[in-house]
Amino acid sequence: MTPLRRVDSAPPCTSPSPLCRVRAAPGKESTPSVARSAKADDNARPTFNRPANSDEMVQRVTLRTRKSYNTSSNLRRIIKTPGGKLSYLRLHKQATAPKCGDCHTGLPGVPALRPVRYATVSKRIKTVQRPYGGSRCGNCVRDRIVRAFLVEEAKIVKKVLKSQAVPTKSKK
Repeated sequence: MTPLRRVDSAPPCTSPSPLCRVRAAPGKESTPSVARSAKADDNARPTFNRPANSDEMVQRVTLRTRKSYNTSSNLRRIIKTPGGKLSYLRLHKQATAPKCGDCHTGLPGVPALRPVRYATVSKRIKTVQRPYGGSRCGNCVRDRIVRAFLVEEAKIVKKVLKSQAVPTKSKK
């Protein structure tokens, strides 16, 4: 391996990578720089110092299925098998929890399942025992009930005021 020397015209290396060599002249502050081979000319691209184990091959990953495309329905992660090989483990799509139609927060008590699974589970799992059970959250249902009550009260007050205003008319 050829010895490395510091090149003053090279821009300083700002990355925290161990590939950049830090050398300092005696009595000067150490600054990172790009190291070059001693026999390389000044116009050549800089060569970084590689770690000692960079010549090793990476371990191969075994596909279990015949579908190798990286699609949204073919998610996978790498696992190590008991034999020491790397293999892909197929992941399922993440299910999203149902959300309240008014405030768009997740509905507590209703599990997040994929649509096919919702078709197979019973109704009591998909809802909560309350009016608007699997559709609206408890706070929004309470607001609806209070709003309906206040609207009905306003109608009654309007009717009473109208009935009090009618007898003031005089008959001829």
